[in-house]
Amino acid sequence: MKKSSLLLPAAFVVGLLFFQAIQKPTIETHDELSMDGPKLPADVKAVVESKCYGCHNAESRNEKGKKKLDWDEFEASKKSKQLATMSKINEVLTESAMPPEKFLENKPEGKLSDEEKAILLEWSTGKKKKGE
Repeated sequence: MKKSSLLLPAAFVVGLLFFQAIQKPTIETHDELSMDGPKLPADVKAVVESKCYGCHNAESRNEKGKKKLDWDEFEASKKSKQLATMSKINEVLTESAMPPEKFLENKPEGKLSDEEKAILLEWSTGKKKKGE
């Protein structure tokens, strides 16, 4: 009788292990594991559209600007490329290299306000998440 009382729980444990082993693995969908990179928050998108997009898009006549950054491709690119681009954006903003002085001579309205620059800097460091 003792053997049969031990066999039942042992069979139960073996059965559980068997069913766990044959389950299909689940794919994590957490943002940090996602293949999609960061999306542009609304305030960042507004600054980009008003101050950056003119030179940094697929249809731009500014070949140098388009080559360095194409906003049309940004959200579709891999997360690693987006993060590298964000780092570069942060660098040029910190150095006040964007927009370039030559551009601002002809279009002073293209200058980033302190608030716009702060929005882009916060986002480019990864502190600002989508929807904030």
